[in-house]
Amino acid sequence: MRHLVLASLAALALSGTAAAQERYLEADHADVVRLPAPAYTVVIGNPSVADAVIHDRNTLILTGRLHGRTNIIALDARGRVIYAQDVVVGGTPDGGVTLYRGANRTTFACGAQCEAIPAIGDDPERFDALSNQGNTRLQSAAQAVAAGDGGSAPLAGGRE
Repeated sequence: MRHLVLASLAALALSGTAAAQERYLEADHADVVRLPAPAYTVVIGNPSVADAVIHDRNTLILTGRLHGRTNIIALDARGRVIYAQDVVVGGTPDGGVTLYRGANRTTFACGAQCEAIPAIGDDPERFDALSNQGNTRLQSAAQAVAAGDGGSAPLAGGRE
């Protein structure tokens, strides 16, 4: 019984620690997360900001979709939290430019070239246009996945 109580306290401490940390993802980039135990369910707070796929039971693939903030939770077969983390999706962490034209602001993510991105506080008309373009891109990607033209492959050996 004592070991069960200690294990429960350790699990609570670990889940609290994971939730307190943030993971930064660039939009349209993926990252690998190794889990401490096999996952059976993944919950995403806002699937338009980030996506998570169980690659194998101990590996998640996180993908940044649109700029924003969300959280991701992985549960084991009994519904216990084995991973919980806040995720911030944005442009490249190294490069960015903010352009001011009077009171209007436009934000750019810069790599080899700069691209306008929707950021909270930007000119509403520009923000709406960029957000609509991003949503259209997400819908096209979802249709391609549904048609079998993209997305993740099933688990090897027919496992789920």
